[in-house]
Amino acid sequence: MRILLFGPPGVGKGTQAQLLTEKYDMVRLSSGDLLREEVSLSSPIGKKVEQFLRKGHLVPDDIIYELVDSFLLENKESDILFDGFPRNLNQARSLEKSLAQLGQTIDIAFEMYLDEEDLIKRLTDRRYCPKCGRIYNSTTNPPKTEGICDVDRVKLSRREDDNPDVIKRRLTIYKDETRPLVNYYKSLNIYRRIDAKGNQEEVLGRISEAVNGHIDNKCRSN
Repeated sequence: MRILLFGPPGVGKGTQAQLLTEKYDMVRLSSGDLLREEVSLSSPIGKKVEQFLRKGHLVPDDIIYELVDSFLLENKESDILFDGFPRNLNQARSLEKSLAQLGQTIDIAFEMYLDEEDLIKRLTDRRYCPKCGRIYNSTTNPPKTEGICDVDRVKLSRREDDNPDVIKRRLTIYKDETRPLVNYYKSLNIYRRIDAKGNQEEVLGRISEAVNGHIDNKCRSN
């Protein structure tokens, strides 16, 4: 099974992706995580990536394709959840071709939706663990101890790109680049829209209902 999550920054993709991978025993492909790993390693790719991230710009597709194709090959026998990738139509078509070479397809493409005002508040309140990457939010997913990761017990950090000016730029990029995926996945009859308002358990319940329905239908057809 291959599930895709997309939506604007701050909508909660990372949190839901983590919950879904645990619930359905999937591996998670996050292009952001792949890119940040390269940055942390100070690899040649990572140094290029860092310049784009600091400005709030999208990383060029050719860099992402190289990392994603390697991940797909390494995890070809596993169920995969795509977290925030693809980000545009070119990436979507490239992913479809890469999966086809492995005899695979996307089963469901979920768009997580939230009003812009709520998105901006979530992003300004967002923090992450610099050690394990876990994402927190003071409203929807607060840590048990304020400012401290539940798992690693280290101080939470704020991403450089979670400031008002960069947030607005990122939302504009999303509308221009990523929202066209809605019609693309509708044409493939795999699109589902998910209301991302509420706490993480409520949103997980909405997504899980659709996933379970898909699994049931697939079992009946077989």
